[in-house]
Amino acid sequence: MQKPTELYDISFGVFLQKLPSFGNYLLSKWRKFLLVIFAGALIGVLYSWIKPVQYTARISFVAEENKFNAGGLASLAGQFGLDLSAVSGGGTFFAGDNLLLFLKSEGLIREALLSDFNIGKSKKLADQFAFTHGYYSKWLKEKEIGEINFSKYSGLQLPRKEDSLLQCIITIIGKKLEVNKPDRKASFIEVKFSSSDEIFSKTFVERLVQAGVDRYIETKTKPKADNVAILQKRADSLVIILDNTTSAAATAQQPLVDLNPALRSAAVPAEIRARNKMMISTIYAEVIKNLELAKFVLQQDTPVIQIVDYCHLPLEDNQLGKIKAAILGAFISFLFFLVSLTFFCSWRFLLSHMPKV
Repeated sequence: MQKPTELYDISFGVFLQKLPSFGNYLLSKWRKFLLVIFAGALIGVLYSWIKPVQYTARISFVAEENKFNAGGLASLAGQFGLDLSAVSGGGTFFAGDNLLLFLKSEGLIREALLSDFNIGKSKKLADQFAFTHGYYSKWLKEKEIGEINFSKYSGLQLPRKEDSLLQCIITIIGKKLEVNKPDRKASFIEVKFSSSDEIFSKTFVERLVQAGVDRYIETKTKPKADNVAILQKRADSLVIILDNTTSAAATAQQPLVDLNPALRSAAVPAEIRARNKMMISTIYAEVIKNLELAKFVLQQDTPVIQIVDYCHLPLEDNQLGKIKAAILGAFISFLFFLVSLTFFCSWRFLLSHMPKV
């Protein structure tokens, strides 16, 4: 009976003995190696030449909310009918990663795409994207679509056809748009977008971040900004009334200079006007106190947005140099051919040492 160890006539020593012959076999294929290396370098150069260049625009910023301890100020504000608890409590709409999702939202991308691309306002960002990426020419060939010009419409509402095409552009851009935090422990937020149009990439990222910052500040401060506007309107109205009342009170005091002391009822109109003046003055003073306090609350609740890194031309691109592409293509081809020959020789070696039935 044959032992199990004798089933295969192969050992590590036999393998080492075959290495010189394997090396000689590889050296005999040097012409094929040169041909493969040349073909790989040529493919690398063609790939570098054919592959479209992608320009990457990135902006990073920090969003911080001003928070303070109201303390005794809350009791003082309560006398004026204001509630400072909202300042420390804050809204939670942009808490956590909500701001990241907000910057990638369809509404914000739409707002950025429908902003003016040039000074003459003859083209929107959506028009520029459709033209430089070949969608405009495709639409012209379709009878149901034809010529599309988003700059003809103002605002964010579009007709059905234009709106459906814009939705397609938003979907394409949303897949390329990256919004993340480089460090989860930090407050830095990075917005990155790549396209084959360098100017579009830069302009789109800038408009998107600007729209997001404006909407963010507006959402965080809208209730308190409305309160300041209402109090300011009341103060402006009261100052006009107070001026008129002061003039009327002075006019009513004029006839009392040479008035007969026996005519007591003649001084009543002057006293009424003086009382109205004092009452309006008191109300005006209280409204001014409320207004100044509301402005203070608004200032404390306004978040601070600091742009850390702007995008400048020329933008970073992913273009692979011709020399680098040739070297990389040659190396990959050489490695692939070497692995293939090694596998082929190893397979032949194992077949030659398998037991004969």
